Amino acid sequence: MNIRILSGREIDASLAERWRDMQRGEPALTSPYFCPQFAQAVATVRDDVFVAVIEDAGEMRGIFPFQRRGRTGVPLGGPLSDFHGLIAPDALDLDATELIRSCGLDDWTFDHLLASQRCFAAHHAAQAESPRMNLAEGYEAYTIERREAGSKQINKTGTLRRKLEREIGELRYEAHVDDPAVLRQVIEWKSAQCQATGTIDIFSFDWTQALVERLVGVQDADFAGMLSALYVNDELIAAHMGMRSATVWHYWFPTYHDDYAKFSPGLILLLKMAEDAPTRGLTVIDLGKGDDFYKQRLANDAVMLAEGRIELPTLRTRLRRLGERTAGWARRSPIAAPLRAPGRAIRRMLKRRRFK
Repeated sequence: MNIRILSGREIDASLAERWRDMQRGEPALTSPYFCPQFAQAVATVRDDVFVAVIEDAGEMRGIFPFQRRGRTGVPLGGPLSDFHGLIAPDALDLDATELIRSCGLDDWTFDHLLASQRCFAAHHAAQAESPRMNLAEGYEAYTIERREAGSKQINKTGTLRRKLEREIGELRYEAHVDDPAVLRQVIEWKSAQCQATGTIDIFSFDWTQALVERLVGVQDADFAGMLSALYVNDELIAAHMGMRSATVWHYWFPTYHDDYAKFSPGLILLLKMAEDAPTRGLTVIDLGKGDDFYKQRLANDAVMLAEGRIELPTLRTRLRRLGERTAGWARRSPIAAPLRAPGRAIRRMLKRRRFK
């Protein structure tokens, strides 16, 4: 088996079409994260995107997109990636360690890898569900199933929606708006939310803003950026920046106006999206990994994801493992308490480095 490495900016129309064909043949690869357009978009805003093209007897057998920082590999999109893995038939027999070696890497760390991809199974450290809304039978069937499962979230959100309409005014939903002002508002609200909660402001990095700006403009039949909006009396009260494949809508960056928080405008918008999705041929809304309350109440399906690391036995990886063991010992030792504050600062710095 031969593996050749291309820059992400070398993904041409021919490769993209073969990529799409391979993706269409595997039901597990329906997420927009696995579309060639997503790789192309990331490659336009970053210069560390690469693609491993796996060939056998002159025939393409698989594609592995990744980002390379020196000899360290991370998934395509880095910390913005909610799904990653190999674009290949499930039956492909591949040695994951040799794949990483062929990519010129000492290691590749993953945290949202499709757990079903067997070639990586030996390298899993943990697994978790990524919840989703399965709308294959239509929105009405979905709401009935949720009620029968004991979830009251849809009814509660409907009550809030009617209260908002009575007290404030008429609601208007747009599945996609090509409006830079709406995108700027999404970024502003999301940044404010991150700052209020003390988490990393994902939009404080130039490339993350540039990526969503580019994705909004991609409107292909099998991939598109989706900037959805909810208005009351023509005032924007909630918005969501996501993307879709031919059948899957990925729920990515939901935001809302704080003045309307008591009405849960973000949930109203999400359910509007769910009602609209089947009319567009979209049978799934992926909510992303996490145990948020609304995900527990609205999800009726899930995909299992894995986290872990593939690494070669090099001096650098051995030193890193030693450092990790030392850090683990320090956290459990009597000196842990005075180290907590600097430890938190270091962890925050490392989280920011993931976005670099």
